[in-house]
Amino acid sequence: MRTIDRESPRKLYLQLVEIIEEAIKRGEFSEGDQLPTEDILCTQQSVSKAVIRTAMQELSRKGYVKKIPGKGTFIRKTVEKKGVWLSTTLTEKFLDFGIDWETEVVQKMLSVPPTDLAELFSIESGHQVFKVMRIRSIDDIPLVLETAYVSHDLCPGLPVEDLRSCSLPDLIVGKYGIPIIRCADSLEITTLESRETALLKKKEGCNALLADRILYTTNNRVVAFIRAISVSDKHRITFEAVRA
Repeated sequence: MRTIDRESPRKLYLQLVEIIEEAIKRGEFSEGDQLPTEDILCTQQSVSKAVIRTAMQELSRKGYVKKIPGKGTFIRKTVEKKGVWLSTTLTEKFLDFGIDWETEVVQKMLSVPPTDLAELFSIESGHQVFKVMRIRSIDDIPLVLETAYVSHDLCPGLPVEDLRSCSLPDLIVGKYGIPIIRCADSLEITTLESRETALLKKKEGCNALLADRILYTTNNRVVAFIRAISVSDKHRITFEAVRA
């Protein structure tokens, strides 16, 4: 396994994520293998435990690893993306689940996205997009932590006031006049990490629903990637299939 390049402008944790991804793809680690401990990785990569933990959180989000309390971090079985293909009528309610949310904007900044998202947006390495983190609540109870990456070229500005009052699809279509012609969703069960528990006021390790959504405009161009982590006690997911 190669080591982090200190001369690279990329963040240390993102480099470590890519290093471990490469090692998994090359077969250096197999399903069920335990990754080296934090102490070993700190020594090998000459980084702090905070960098290791952030990298592990991202690897967990991407489905590569699973942390087992008291035992360590293990390589997960690869999840095959199989299922029913659905053609769904896009409406504002579908895109934002038809819920009146109370929204707090925790973070809005220009950021260099991880490599996989840069490829998704078809942008060059080092090019920035907007990163927005919001907590969405009902009756003052935080239920969803939403992290979104939005094209800076297509949506310059992104005023905070609009982010508090509008869903991202409404903002993209209504303010910027960009049509959303397709969206792709994926859902999985995950467990909360420490930062998420603090923001959502839940215990670490609590089960949650992770939903990734990609919004496409014309010419199959990605305008936004949204990751939502929901901690509602009950989830009900309904799809309407339309024969093409």
